[in-house]
Amino acid sequence: MQRSLLFLTIFLAFISASSLALVSNAAAVRPEIRVAALPADLPAIQDCRRSAYAGKPVNLSAAKSFCNADQILKEGYICIIAKARDGKVLGTADLCTKTRVVNNVYVREEARKQGIARLMMEAVENELEEGSTLKLTVMSKNVPAVSLYKRLGFQAAGIYGGLDALSSVSPLNFLMEMEKKMG
Repeated sequence: MQRSLLFLTIFLAFISASSLALVSNAAAVRPEIRVAALPADLPAIQDCRRSAYAGKPVNLSAAKSFCNADQILKEGYICIIAKARDGKVLGTADLCTKTRVVNNVYVREEARKQGIARLMMEAVENELEEGSTLKLTVMSKNVPAVSLYKRLGFQAAGIYGGLDALSSVSPLNFLMEMEKKMG
């Protein structure tokens, strides 16, 4: 009995210490989420976006534009970035402040499933006025992105709502519009 109790005590102490270490490590690696400072952040943004095409040719003009971050250099655009302590950009999200459309939401593969996209989307929302509507497009089969946007309160409006319902049972992958009213 005493041996079992001693083992249980040691086991619980080990689990508590391991959990505490994980929590403090997670807090230590949390990236800074902010509006990009251009042109200073541009090379790190481009490096992040080029990681999406690692080992693949970048032939389409849209892919080249994404990798070069051409859009954020235009008037009326801002880029929200997730930046690690070492200066590496882990993710980006572009916002056109005139049309209130967010696009190019991207997180490096090695930094996914850490809540970075959610943090960037919340920062995008903070850039908008209350009462405005934030819009985006997403491929219907991009389940992680669609799920995130729904958790954040985005809805597929109009015909896209019906198509959204069909996307889980259909092999079709279509561009779906979603929107969220800023409250």
